[in-house]
Amino acid sequence: MYYNNKLQSKKISARQSPSMTGMTGTTGCSCGNVEENTPSATSRYLGVQGIVTNISDLNDDGCTKLFELRDQNGRITNFVITPSTYFINQANIARGMSITVFYDADAPAVLIYPPRFQAVVVAPNTLNKNVKVDYFDSNLLSQDKALQLNIGPDTEILLENGQTFTASPANHYLVVIYTTSTRSIPAQTTPEKIIVLCQSTC
Repeated sequence: MYYNNKLQSKKISARQSPSMTGMTGTTGCSCGNVEENTPSATSRYLGVQGIVTNISDLNDDGCTKLFELRDQNGRITNFVITPSTYFINQANIARGMSITVFYDADAPAVLIYPPRFQAVVVAPNTLNKNVKVDYFDSNLLSQDKALQLNIGPDTEILLENGQTFTASPANHYLVVIYTTSTRSIPAQTTPEKIIVLCQSTC
């Protein structure tokens, strides 16, 4: 599975996990909108690709999990999985599966080894699709300037809860699922599916 423009089995640039405080129903989300000229030219969200080597309960209530992920170089990273973590296609993850986990690199992290981050998006590496998580501006250009979106008539645009998103996806944090892109700079693609992150990070 190909993630975020040649994602390696290590941390990569991938913006994802908007911090949204409110929603306006199934047509849009107020907190998902971000100020137009976001200052950073690099992605805030990073992705780690690897094999799930262990899954455990982090709390006694069983609502928060800890995923242990081993990348191709043998490095271990732990991810806190909460009820708000978005799983693409509602994938049920088990030990031994290959996945990519996106997390907010700007969020506070516990100084611990192996490193531990809160997961925002989890994608199974069996989709045979490209997945990018980033903030897209009014021109639907990703914050890292690597991907330009062209919305087609068949592009499915959804909220995290599966409901149709009928407002513009511009100026939001998005999970973009697509097959191919041009070799131009920035690369351009017509996504198959877009998930607008309205609740994950506010």
